[in-house]
Amino acid sequence: MKYVSLLPPEIKQKRIRESRQGKVLRIIFLVFVGLLGIYAFLLVSTFMTRSNLQSLQAERQSVENQAAALQEYEDLYNRMESAEGKINTAMERVPEWGDFLSDLGSVLDPDISLRSIQLSYQAEDGSFNMDGWTFAHGNVANMLQRVYTLNQLEDVRIQVSSETTVGERDAVQFTVDADLLPGPQFFDPDGEDN
Repeated sequence: MKYVSLLPPEIKQKRIRESRQGKVLRIIFLVFVGLLGIYAFLLVSTFMTRSNLQSLQAERQSVENQAAALQEYEDLYNRMESAEGKINTAMERVPEWGDFLSDLGSVLDPDISLRSIQLSYQAEDGSFNMDGWTFAHGNVANMLQRVYTLNQLEDVRIQVSSETTVGERDAVQFTVDADLLPGPQFFDPDGEDN
């Protein structure tokens, strides 16, 4: 069955035109609503981003204020490090003489008689020379072995060990040389002062 319209062609054309115009208007309305939705989304996103930006700026300002407060302590620390370096340079690393002589006295046997001890130290370079005598070579060996254990000495060596007489007894004369090591820094870098 075929559908036949009894409407005049002008009315039919008008209805087709109105139908097309209605579709175009609906499409324009939908596009407008879509653009309005996108605009609303971007507007809300902008406000949220501004809020986040303000929050980050406030946090940054807080951190900068804290950094400014800590800058004073960093400057003080740098000045202290510089002063400690100057003091260490001025004080050098002088050996602790009292500890060294006490340690030396504790390692020498009563059988050892000393004629002289010479200590020299300048600009982190020191020397030690000990001259003495005893009644047996074994005593010299024991003494030398104990002097090796002193932490303040390095490169301990016996220069002379010869037989001689002291009074009317046979004796062994000896000379010991060593390098004297520098003492600790006046200010220890680990924070322990001497």
